[in-house]
Amino acid sequence: MVKLYTMKMSEPNNLLSIGTFASMTRLSAKALRLYDQLGILQPLHVDPQTGYRYYSIDQVPNARMIRNMRDMDMPLATIRRMLVVLSVSQAQADLLVRQHLETRERQLEQIRWQARQFTQQLRPEANTMNLEVVIKDIPTQQIISITRRHTVDGLGKQEEQDIGALFGLAGEHGAQTVGAPFGIYHGPVSEIEDGPVETCIAIRGKVEVKDNIEAKQLEGGQAACVVITGDQCHYPELLGAYDAAADWIQKNGYEMIQSPREVWYTGPGPDAKWEIIWLFK
Repeated sequence: MVKLYTMKMSEPNNLLSIGTFASMTRLSAKALRLYDQLGILQPLHVDPQTGYRYYSIDQVPNARMIRNMRDMDMPLATIRRMLVVLSVSQAQADLLVRQHLETRERQLEQIRWQARQFTQQLRPEANTMNLEVVIKDIPTQQIISITRRHTVDGLGKQEEQDIGALFGLAGEHGAQTVGAPFGIYHGPVSEIEDGPVETCIAIRGKVEVKDNIEAKQLEGGQAACVVITGDQCHYPELLGAYDAAADWIQKNGYEMIQSPREVWYTGPGPDAKWEIIWLFK
């Protein structure tokens, strides 16, 4: 269990100067001043006349733990939360570490994919991802939808829950659902960007909307469509299908209209089959 220290008056000659404390913990004086301002690691005593900061030898383990968390590239907000959690539950602290590692692994996989994409852009002949763009006439549809701001982390589970809520509402009112559920991506979605994302189903019939569910008419038209399967449906690999549709539209002298749609004929997995639909004029 980690003990958290609060400010108290002590004699400076019994404490460590910020320089000595920085040397012992391998944290810079600049970092220590920042951690003081953020309430992450505060000195035990601040001289009221000089403003010099002094630390206790007992604070060294906490400081080294903070250094290790920063070496793991853990955000300062997470570190602050970790220090609070450590004083309550070791299990919760372990969970926070695992969650951070999972996030970093997803980010690393995204960087690997982006590196592959960059290499392919340098050497187009090395691009083995075969994406066929098919032009379709998409009908105007009556839809019910839920719009949220959400980063890619946990987005799939949230969309699954929203799809369930939409099908449930349609069933309550005896409305017929048409086709597969789909998402409309009104803005970029990544580890830091949050759309917004609109989860939709098309229906025939009337429903009485409630909570955060909206009913509206979604205009159709000509669209560049790309079907992806299996691993192609993984994020960020699926972004290549969006690029393929956008490139076709631009190269053929058209203009993209509306936000792109992502149709989920199946759930995720090795047998996944999705389709990117981007209307143009």
